[in-house]
Amino acid sequence: MGGAAGLPLALMPARLLVVAAPASHTTRLPHSLDDDDNKVTRHWTCSRREAALSDLNKTAALAPMVTMASNGLPVPAQNSNYMENGRWYHGYRRGLYMYPCDEAEKDRMDIYHQFFAVARRGQLHQAPVPTQPNVQPRILDVGCGTGIWAIDMADKYLNAEVLGLDLVNIQPEKIPPNLRFRVPRDYESPWTLGEDSWDLIHLRMACGSVTSWPELYQKIFSHLKPGTGWIEHIEIDMEPRCDDHTLPPDSMLTKWYGWLADATHRVSRPIAYEHRTRQLLQQAGFIDIQETVIRVPYNTWPNDPHQKDIGRWYNLGLTEGLEALTIAPLTRVYQWDLNAHVRPVLESVRREICNRKIHAYNNIHIWTARRPQQ
Repeated sequence: MGGAAGLPLALMPARLLVVAAPASHTTRLPHSLDDDDNKVTRHWTCSRREAALSDLNKTAALAPMVTMASNGLPVPAQNSNYMENGRWYHGYRRGLYMYPCDEAEKDRMDIYHQFFAVARRGQLHQAPVPTQPNVQPRILDVGCGTGIWAIDMADKYLNAEVLGLDLVNIQPEKIPPNLRFRVPRDYESPWTLGEDSWDLIHLRMACGSVTSWPELYQKIFSHLKPGTGWIEHIEIDMEPRCDDHTLPPDSMLTKWYGWLADATHRVSRPIAYEHRTRQLLQQAGFIDIQETVIRVPYNTWPNDPHQKDIGRWYNLGLTEGLEALTIAPLTRVYQWDLNAHVRPVLESVRREICNRKIHAYNNIHIWTARRPQQ
């Protein structure tokens, strides 16, 4: 007999965590950030949500077509999106991907795109893209989300062919003429995209959705052009780090990450960063492997202006996305109650990542590598 979402009971923890409820929930922006931070986050959130409201037809398309069974319970159509704990999830390959596909999640994805732009000082990519006259580069964005990176690349390289793949149709309808999206597509399924034909294959924030990095890297390798094709892979190592001991070892942030890492590992889609990335790229056959690491503070605690700006955007993306990252892993795998256990944890985590007296951070890892000629 299975547990939540059909998971075996053997995967479920023997005990549930009991956490004292924090102070009353507030929807205000993090109070520990200064006024300038709040202005930035308010402007981004409001403008993004106003834009979303202007596209009601597409928002409505997220809702599933539902028929009613004789017992009065809804019977969702095959592959239709479904609501769980107040969030919409995709129906295609139902239950495999633990993150929502609703407007709030689209906001989170677009905020993270801006966060990466700030962290990388406006750099869209590090791997080279052919710019010779009469050459049409082919660029593939694997797990493209809202498609915002693919759109920016199509705008930057007008002569390129850009293709985005994702499980869910959450991309805009108005896109550059040199861009296409193929949805739904599970990049862990067999690819029919043309081997030996891509100049750049881009992958960002895939931790939590990949069961086998060696298999995925091998697919990417075989689809790149021999000698000139590049992979660019960007991930956030979400394990909390702190160099001055201002983050207590028993902090809720540290516990939260541990639970999240464990829950996603149990279902073979670990959100933990793969520290063997260099070795796995080498084993797949890549050469010219380069790694860039960018420190990412949880908020605006650093004195350095650039680090402070990175922290401002990371704080917004993480506070907006805590529920999206956490609800399904902890309710499906651990079977924790949303209101009694999960939300109190998230309130404590939110307070800690907004506390500028805690000098904690994560790391972005940017990997580039080339497929050799032979």
